[in-house]
Amino acid sequence: MPGSNALPATGAPTDRRAFDASTTEAALHVVLGILVVVASVSAFAISVKFGIAATFVVSVLVATLVPPSMPIILLCTFLLQNVAVAWFTPYIADDMAFDALRGANFVVLMSAYGVFFAASFQHRLRAVAGARPWLLVSMALAGVVVFYMGLGAVRGVPKDAVIYFRNTIMPIACFHIALVAASLYRVELRRSVAWVGAAAIVYGYFELVFQLRFLGIFHGDQYLQRSLRRAIETGVYQRELEQTGYVLRGLKDTMMTRFFNTSLFSDVFPEIFRIGGPNFHPISYAYALAVISVWLIFRRRWLLALSALPLLVVVGSKGAMFMVLMAMMAGITWRFFGQRATLLAVLGMASLWVVAAIAYGAANADYHVLGMIAGLNGFLHDPIGQGLGIGGNLSSTTEQVDWQRAQLVGSTSVPMESAIGVMLYQMGPGAIVFIAFLGALAASAFRRLRRTGDTDFLFAFVTIVTIVANAVLQEEAFYSPLALGFLMLLVGATFGTHFRRDAEALHARS
Repeated sequence: MPGSNALPATGAPTDRRAFDASTTEAALHVVLGILVVVASVSAFAISVKFGIAATFVVSVLVATLVPPSMPIILLCTFLLQNVAVAWFTPYIADDMAFDALRGANFVVLMSAYGVFFAASFQHRLRAVAGARPWLLVSMALAGVVVFYMGLGAVRGVPKDAVIYFRNTIMPIACFHIALVAASLYRVELRRSVAWVGAAAIVYGYFELVFQLRFLGIFHGDQYLQRSLRRAIETGVYQRELEQTGYVLRGLKDTMMTRFFNTSLFSDVFPEIFRIGGPNFHPISYAYALAVISVWLIFRRRWLLALSALPLLVVVGSKGAMFMVLMAMMAGITWRFFGQRATLLAVLGMASLWVVAAIAYGAANADYHVLGMIAGLNGFLHDPIGQGLGIGGNLSSTTEQVDWQRAQLVGSTSVPMESAIGVMLYQMGPGAIVFIAFLGALAASAFRRLRRTGDTDFLFAFVTIVTIVANAVLQEEAFYSPLALGFLMLLVGATFGTHFRRDAEALHARS
């Protein structure tokens, strides 16, 4: 029997060293992400010009010196930045300067995008044949977005055009960065995503239990109070009072919601405290939890994934919860019923979800459906597109929407609450190209899943299909950095890793 122990004894130190190196690398990337968040927000707190310059320099240096770290650094900036911003709330009186702090992560993203865009033309990347078509398509799509930003700035308000440029270019840039990084380097996200996810889940439970007392530790309550004050000053709650009779009594009122954010359960469950997560946005936080949970589920790390489910219920994002349930169904179908059944089940459930949501919303004059119809009507009236920033939740064009009139006529005056409706209205044929790009990614992921059996591609297929379905009646599905943006980081890394391994295998055979 001594001989049977010899082989494991010889291989164990090598395996241990590889494990230690991978863990150390993942820890370094997470620490870099946190440092970039703190440094960029602190620089913007000094002055906006200094913040832009310093963040650009830091981001370019990190992207150049430690390129495999950029996907997890971007996740940290999307998820954790507003905790750092909240800390500076008492010290920055000017609202415009305070808003600039929240733009730090966009400077990080676009600085890194510039570095990786330039890296796309490296000779060594030409050897990774599978990556080239996707890089060319993403570049072309970025050009389309830039065109519609210019159109929106000319036709509408330039600030609105810039806001929607940020939200539209973000998933494209995330995909491009992750694809190039993983095509050239080993990008190991298994540990780092799990660690960041665990931190986000722990944060959520602390916020749920201790509420404003927890947020007060880092001035999060003042951050929310500041947002509430600005909403009051712009007349948001005055219009709500006139239209619905709702009377705002204080900050905590804005944090309370019905169970699962629907009136269906109002007679059964009391109102609950709706957590916003470290990014201070409930729906975006829910998507972050959902994407991380699905990522973990397909790696059979069930405990951490399931621990996020109670938080998803509390937030009440039906789209995010649907993503997790779809992943569970797809995993079971793939394992027991095979490829064809999985394809039909995912596409069938997504279609049923969209039809049911539209039917329910139309029957109840839901504002998501009304906003979607406005987008479709606008697209049919002017198929070329209005330009970025014209229409949409974040646009100034939706500040004076009359909901009572919208319910009477069957649509809002401008599109909102529906990413598909808003994008069609703003970008016309460009929106169709954008959606087709996502469809092509999903189809390619499923083909590679059939060929390789790698569940990373099952993750890509399920989440892309689900998020497109959610985008029909939810604007955050496309425009939140922690929804499609975060998802495209993981999808880009999955495709890039696969392309790199194919290129290495081809090189080894030749």
